[in-house]
Amino acid sequence: MLKFIILISFFSSIHSDEDDIVVTTTVISDDYKVESNSYCRKRTNEINLNWNEEFNNSDLLKSKWNYSTSNGFRYKGQYIPGWGNGELQYYMKPSNNDKSYTNDNLFIEDGLLKIQPIQKKYRGFAYTSARINTKSLMEFIYPSRITICFKVPTGIGFWPAFWLMPNDDSDWPQGGEIDILENRGRISNVSSSALHFGVDYKNKSTLVGEVLIPKYVKFQEKFHSISMLWKKNSIEFFIDNEKTPYFSIDNSHPEFKKYAYPFNRSYYMIINVAVGGKYDDYWVDKSAFCVDKDCSNKQNPDDHRLLIDWIEYEKL
Repeated sequence: MLKFIILISFFSSIHSDEDDIVVTTTVISDDYKVESNSYCRKRTNEINLNWNEEFNNSDLLKSKWNYSTSNGFRYKGQYIPGWGNGELQYYMKPSNNDKSYTNDNLFIEDGLLKIQPIQKKYRGFAYTSARINTKSLMEFIYPSRITICFKVPTGIGFWPAFWLMPNDDSDWPQGGEIDILENRGRISNVSSSALHFGVDYKNKSTLVGEVLIPKYVKFQEKFHSISMLWKKNSIEFFIDNEKTPYFSIDNSHPEFKKYAYPFNRSYYMIINVAVGGKYDDYWVDKSAFCVDKDCSNKQNPDDHRLLIDWIEYEKL
């Protein structure tokens, strides 16, 4: 007797959102039928990893991470506030305590990296948060698999992200931007990945892959993983242990007839949690955010933080 087990089902639709081309895929997995705190992908044998982060130290490692600070950046001599997205947070540097490479917005606890925006006035901004990167410390390139195991914050205005930018400092978006993970705090069952590319801010394209998880899974309450399988001329994104990508792009896509395919180069990694911004139409609920490091205004502080258990980078 032939047994055929359906592990996953996909239902896809394509639409455009403000010139973004969005593919939405519904994932129904047998894994979700079993209650679990974590549905993250099975770990890769450490001997096969080229780089990983376990967050098992009590402090962030200076050998692996840099901090980004402020509320924006300079582009061709002009200061771009809100990181070009209308974001409301000011990214803080490490603590003034030389013994610690953390701060109130970013710390390690119980083997987890925790990043939390705080409703706190600083330099004219209403929120503080944290953003770290591996620039000049570690570069990532194809063929490889990058996986992050995480739990996202809940509440209107949270914008957690795990993404890659080119090491060669190409003008955005000529070198390409790879967003492995982005979430909207007000949406409880959708995660997205995106590819940005083009010539400049006015001449560009964005391809987005949204994964829709059944509401009974309670996505924001569990740990999940996103894996990016990165090959020459192609990129695929997977959720948890699934074998079929929810988003798959290669250089034959029609948009790459308009603009060159830029993703065959090395990148550095960025992790941050923004507040507000255009990603979720500038929606913000102040009451959703912590008011201090201990998040003393919330019964379950971790519900309002981005939690990261581990990150893996495997050259293939």
